[in-house]
Amino acid sequence: MKPLWIVLILAVAGASIAAEKKADIEVLEATAHRGETLISLEGRIRNGSEKPIKELTLLFNFMAPGKQVITTQKIQIDEELLEPGQVVPFHVELNAPPRSVMFSIDAVDAAQRELRMGKSGPYPIE
Repeated sequence: MKPLWIVLILAVAGASIAAEKKADIEVLEATAHRGETLISLEGRIRNGSEKPIKELTLLFNFMAPGKQVITTQKIQIDEELLEPGQVVPFHVELNAPPRSVMFSIDAVDAAQRELRMGKSGPYPIE
């Protein structure tokens, strides 16, 4: 019985450590408006890490009803280096995927390392 308790304690400790990690990128706001052939996405993000992020790329995951990802489109943020705490807006028009009703946001840096996201969605497409 003792080994089971040890495993449970380690699992709870690991979960609390993971919960304490801050997001590298936090979405402060995000909206999307559908046009005839394009979707206009606007919002603001913040570098929540303690290190600068070089060549930030945002990945927009477009989802059908049921939250099934049907396509991902990406853009690189204009600022080459995003300093800790820095807030930057984004405004982009992307091809409107058929059947998409919502989107979420992921991010990678210059080395294509996946960044921890805060408030990544999903957000509705209006």
